Amino acid sequence: MLGADHPDTLAARQEMAYALGRLGRAFDAHRVYTSVLTARERTMGPDHPDTLRCRHNLAFNLSRLGRLEDSHRMAREVASARARVLGPDHPDTLVTRYEVAYALGQLGRWTEALETYQEVAEARARALGPDHPDTLATRHEIGISLGRLGRSAEALDVYADLAEDRARVQGPAHPETLRARHGRCVNLGRLGRWEEALAESRDVSAIRERVLGPDHPDTLVSRREVAVGLGWLGRWADALTDYRQVAAARERVLGADHPDTLASRNDEAHCLQQLGRTTEAAALYRRVAELRQQRAHGGQ
Repeated sequence: MLGADHPDTLAARQEMAYALGRLGRAFDAHRVYTSVLTARERTMGPDHPDTLRCRHNLAFNLSRLGRLEDSHRMAREVASARARVLGPDHPDTLVTRYEVAYALGQLGRWTEALETYQEVAEARARALGPDHPDTLATRHEIGISLGRLGRSAEALDVYADLAEDRARVQGPAHPETLRARHGRCVNLGRLGRWEEALAESRDVSAIRERVLGPDHPDTLVSRREVAVGLGWLGRWADALTDYRQVAAARERVLGADHPDTLASRNDEAHCLQQLGRTTEAAALYRRVAELRQQRAHGGQ
């Protein structure tokens, strides 16, 4: 027997907490992380790298529990401690600073999130190289932050450059390359460049369907973007076909009352309304409202 405070025991319990979090059991994960953290602080000290790793994971798990302010505060504390103990450009420090930026975005503090992501991207390019997956991932978050701030022209440039670099490093059909191209589609739309957005969305959707499968969540997101473009171009009958196919696929894969399925049915109802089919639209809006109410009352 190794004992409750043995490093191997604590490492195993921390892995269990991580697995619980991945399974959606955030409350159970929180209890295990808190217990492990107490033991690590007692036996190793608050600044030991293993203690800080546990606190980092606890901070991330707090965001899963909806405790966004607590998550942000703890992530900031861990980032500061890691910078002091490991150095400001250490990969672990940068992982936590990335988490700080993510928490700021969750809180709607996008200007601060953008600044932090930009600093992390520069540091990762220095420490890991410009083509490292972590550097590229941070650049993607910069694009998201710019879009959230209404700076769509800048976001478009970020995604265009990122898609080019991803294609060179990981290949043109890699899921992350396609994700960057999807970001480009979204921001073309935000800039009112709907013909270009539609063409790009169709291309990305076709590649995603081939690489990931027709029912993959990313494929369905792209198919929805095609429908959005068709709607903005006034091609509502074509848009309805795509919206219905996305809704049917989501219902088949996720269930009729899943939030993504309900969002798709809402899109379908809006499309029917635009086509003047108001009776069908009203019936579908009612059905969506009923399913949302049932889901809420079911405590799911």
